[in-house]
Amino acid sequence: MKRTENISPDEKLPYWSRRKFAALVVSLALLAGGLLAFQLLRQDGAPAKSKHAAAGDKSVAVLPFDNFNRDPENAYFADGIQDEILTRLAKIDDLKVISRTSTQRYKSSPEDLPEIAKQLGVAHVLEGSVQKAGDQVRVTVQLISAATDSHVWAETYDRKLTDIFAVESEIAESIAKSLRAKLTPGERRAVSARPTDNPEAYDAYLRGLALWNSLSTSPDTLQKAADFYTRAVQLDPKFAVAWANLSMVQTLNYAEFDPTAQRLSQAKQALDTAMRLQPDLGDGYFALGLYRYRGLRDYDGALEAFEEAIGRGVNRAMSLEFAGYVKRRQGKWDETLALHEQSAALDPRNSIIFSERAVTLRSLRRFAEARAAIDRALAITPDNPLLLAQKAGNYQAEGDFASAEKLIERLPLDKDQPELIGVRYTQWICTRRYGEAARTLETLLASPESLSKYLAAAYRARLGLVKKWTGEAEGAARDLTVARDELEMLRQQSDKGEGFLDSLIVIEALLGDRAAVDLHAAKLQDQIETDAFYGPALEKSIAAARTQLGQTEAALTILRGLLKKPGDSCLTIALLRADPIWDPLRSDPRYQELVETKR
Repeated sequence: MKRTENISPDEKLPYWSRRKFAALVVSLALLAGGLLAFQLLRQDGAPAKSKHAAAGDKSVAVLPFDNFNRDPENAYFADGIQDEILTRLAKIDDLKVISRTSTQRYKSSPEDLPEIAKQLGVAHVLEGSVQKAGDQVRVTVQLISAATDSHVWAETYDRKLTDIFAVESEIAESIAKSLRAKLTPGERRAVSARPTDNPEAYDAYLRGLALWNSLSTSPDTLQKAADFYTRAVQLDPKFAVAWANLSMVQTLNYAEFDPTAQRLSQAKQALDTAMRLQPDLGDGYFALGLYRYRGLRDYDGALEAFEEAIGRGVNRAMSLEFAGYVKRRQGKWDETLALHEQSAALDPRNSIIFSERAVTLRSLRRFAEARAAIDRALAITPDNPLLLAQKAGNYQAEGDFASAEKLIERLPLDKDQPELIGVRYTQWICTRRYGEAARTLETLLASPESLSKYLAAAYRARLGLVKKWTGEAEGAARDLTVARDELEMLRQQSDKGEGFLDSLIVIEALLGDRAAVDLHAAKLQDQIETDAFYGPALEKSIAAARTQLGQTEAALTILRGLLKKPGDSCLTIALLRADPIWDPLRSDPRYQELVETKR
């Protein structure tokens, strides 16, 4: 299971960050519903109420299609047909269509269909199968009423591969007719659209879509998806939807793994091509929103693009969720929570949505509600280690390290999952178990070539900090210097001017470089002022740096403000008391008054 909304690794605090579940992901999970769009927001900023909440009998879930091909590698084709039918249905505003993320958890022909329909909140379920042989394809579908467990409509289509779009359109139109849904002329055109006349280009597109929907977040998966979309547009340069998807993948690759000007330029080029080919393409407007949001951090511009996208109809659940992420960056917390709820109504078995709701609630210091949201996510994906780590971090923020320990004991030690390492590290340092922290970090760094460059630098920085706390001054200086040099090299290679600065600023303070701290703090101010969600975490880095330099007045001024601010992994009195990063302040009466008066 992976998250939808994240910052890239270069934006995270490498050694005292308490963000467990939110880091390092994005990617294909964020677009797990396939081609996405945004829920239209009211002009006053409040989320618009969707017709779908009251859709009643006009509601349907499209379950995974059975793959009847002899070659299991052709499973991507059955998945793609299911996704394309779902996408066409989702463009009909008079229907409530459940997101693919929720439906993928079930098999095509479940034994207890009424119970599944109840879990998904729908009155009807579409089952189907696909068999492909050469240029021939057979698609069999049946629409079932959950209340009676009986067929409403069924059909088998034997067509040539070149007619697959007509099949997808006929199925969507037949379902709409069976459910008595009203289609506008624009919706009818969208449902019957033929995105390409090239079967090979469509095949490459479906292969990319299968990777897109796989929920994998690795750089390799993103690149493979980009390669298939590139192949699709090479075969058909007028394939606008493939261009839009290519832009999305390139934007995500930029935001998560490759923050270079070249990668962002590739995203923009694909985006411009999609919009030139089809100016009214909803997927193109979503790609524009994503580019502005993750590529440019232009939050107002992103919402404008997403509002344009929703009017053209694509998947709604993740669109609502992404609207929430943008609103969260703008500090519009109540609107964010409302969008989480609306998203969950259309994607009720997506644990990511409930995890993200917990992140928002944790940002508001509403810990009991945050744990309840995590428990809902765990009910969908039991024992998921990232969710367990998130819940442990919630307990740590409240100062309940005993409850956190019980959860941490259940976590695997995975060097490639910084969220799992981070929650352990927080537990060790806040309970002053420096030996355990040092031994684990040294083990992780024994084979640095097996780690990403960022993780190797982040783990080394943490090790240097632990050595400083245990009095190993020479070893601490050596590790911190190496970590600084590695992070600075990554920053120089990055297209994000402030990238890695939140990590570097504390390392520079630990090494006594006041000038570098002042320079980095100045460069972070713009993001602090414009990002209500991550800004406080950056301020916390500056406060930690000022603390290490002995600039007590400046540090305490920042901390007083942070205790009143919501935000990602926001500071709490419990963590202010427990974290050794604040040890230099403990003898100051003003610090003592700060932590005592907030009990």
